Amino acid sequence: MWILIGTLIYIVFWLTCIAAYGVHYLSDTIQITSFTQVIYTLTAGTEGAEGTIGSAISGFFQSYWLVLLIGTAIFAYYIYLCIQNKKSQKEGIPFFKETKTQRVFYCSVLGAAVIVSSLFGTQLYQGWQVLGIGDYLENSNRESTIYDENFIEPDSVNIKFPQKKKNLVHIVIESMESSYTSRENGGGYDHDLIPGLYQLAKEGTDFSAPGTKDLNGAIVTANSGWTVAGLVAMSAAVPLNVGNGDFNRNFNAKDKFMPHLVTMGDILEDHGYSNYFMCGSDASFAGRRNYYQQHGDYEILDHRQAMKEKAIPEGYSVWWGFEDKKLFNWAEKKLGEISKKNEPFNFTVLTADTHFPEGYPCDLCEDEFDSQYENVVACTDRQVTEFVRWIQKQDFYKDTTIVISGDHYSMDGSVAKTTGADYDRRAYAIVLNGPEYTLNKTREFCTLDLYPTIMEALGIQIEGHRLGLGTSLYSDVETLIEKMGELGLNAELVADSSYYNKVIMSGDQTEVADKEEPKPKPEDKEPTSEEKNEQEVYQQVQTNQNIQAAVPPYFQPTIPWTDQGYTPVVPETPETPGTPTDPNAGTEVPADPNAGTETPADPNAGTGSEVPNIPEQPIDPGTGEVVPPVTPPTDNQGTTPPPVTPPTDQQGPTTPPVTPEAPNVEVTPE
Repeated sequence: MWILIGTLIYIVFWLTCIAAYGVHYLSDTIQITSFTQVIYTLTAGTEGAEGTIGSAISGFFQSYWLVLLIGTAIFAYYIYLCIQNKKSQKEGIPFFKETKTQRVFYCSVLGAAVIVSSLFGTQLYQGWQVLGIGDYLENSNRESTIYDENFIEPDSVNIKFPQKKKNLVHIVIESMESSYTSRENGGGYDHDLIPGLYQLAKEGTDFSAPGTKDLNGAIVTANSGWTVAGLVAMSAAVPLNVGNGDFNRNFNAKDKFMPHLVTMGDILEDHGYSNYFMCGSDASFAGRRNYYQQHGDYEILDHRQAMKEKAIPEGYSVWWGFEDKKLFNWAEKKLGEISKKNEPFNFTVLTADTHFPEGYPCDLCEDEFDSQYENVVACTDRQVTEFVRWIQKQDFYKDTTIVISGDHYSMDGSVAKTTGADYDRRAYAIVLNGPEYTLNKTREFCTLDLYPTIMEALGIQIEGHRLGLGTSLYSDVETLIEKMGELGLNAELVADSSYYNKVIMSGDQTEVADKEEPKPKPEDKEPTSEEKNEQEVYQQVQTNQNIQAAVPPYFQPTIPWTDQGYTPVVPETPETPGTPTDPNAGTEVPADPNAGTETPADPNAGTGSEVPNIPEQPIDPGTGEVVPPVTPPTDNQGTTPPPVTPPTDQQGPTTPPVTPEAPNVEVTPE
């Protein structure tokens, strides 16, 4: 029994060390924004993140090797004493010479059990606090209506593209914050880590009032604080509320990534853009490959593809895959190739060197600051600025808008320690070569607002200036942050939402069709000929009754514009109402003198055409005789149901639905 007790103490001792390191890792080494982020990371799979996992494991042993060694030595000696005591008992010789010594030994074992258990419980409590599990559970049991009241479906508004479509280069910098500039310029550091990016912001638009010296930036809202969540926020204007609904699952190649969403990639693809996503890591990590391939058919340019195209040597791997120095060289080569094609393009490139912990110092990094992370941030600033200056020298730049943004706040614990707990951190976000920012005020915005903002930066007109939960910063429409405040918005975003679960998450986890098949479309109705012939129109039909019921009336499609745009198609009105043409008979059906309106559609026909008028006395073309009418059956209650149209006899001659000679007949809809 005492051997079992000692073994359990040893196991709890290991768990205590692991828990203590986990709390330290999550609070000091990285900064977890929400328990949702932990759930997503655990459930989305670890493909592409093997290096980080290995680093965390090695960090544990480096930090606790001495404690683990001492604890293991004590446990081994304890087992030795228990075995010797057991042998002595069998031989009838007492192992402990004195009863007092024996009592001290056993009391020490029980005391060790109490101490280790208490330490383990303390670490669990600290982990509960650091991860915010209590807040997560509390909010998950509260219903929010923020989506019902504020979410704009892209297919419910008109979206008009300019005649000359502009290219988009979106540079997403890992963990880049406007906080990295000097306090003199509104940052949180004594010295400026990003002088190049600061200069680019003042050359372009950071959505601050004219003449403002401070560098503006985007607030990162709840459930948008890690890379894939940030990418979705900026291109679809929704957070990843993985604690809500059906999103807690592992990714594989056949999983659909929120298929109901209409993202920026979807819209651009359907208007002739070619989409590209480039990163220096494995794009499969956290579902990024699924998201971009399923929403815009992006060409994926990642670590695997880089080796195939000889952009890096076969088997080359550092950091998350390969460093940003090689990434930008490859990006310049690809942009040179892409820009020669006669089509607009959307090129998104994601960096990685500034990822926690401490960043990756490449051979371009200088030793100019006290910490490695600061040196890496400064090195990234120079590389991104140089890449932008290269683009500005290319012929395609005159037709290209550049967006530079951080995907989220840095998770490296050194940033919060340097800036201070009271500093209002922001993610970097600017637009270059976009439209003029004409508002005389500094905008309060979040990364969700970048979706419609980027669209309008390309010269695209959006009815209402809002998409998803985002608001275009070029408009004078209030953002949700400006309307509700950061705390108010976050409180609603972390709460449960039936709209999010039933509408936004509609269709998630289903299998993706084969690549040879066309992009999946809603199945509740087939497109009409008018819809097929409509040019430059993107229409997505909502796929189930839950979606129709959840969308408030003011989100429904409005009157379409007369010019080209992203407009729901309205079927044309027949030239002669009440006299539809029978597609089977090839002759006109006499109008119903009493109806004066179109004949209602047959809900069971499934053809999308109108139901033809049926005469009371049709003629059988085989015999020339009048076909007697069908007598409606009487139900069990003695009432007679409405008349029905005689069905076609599949075994005999077919009764034609119309007779040209039949005058003024009564139309009976099915």
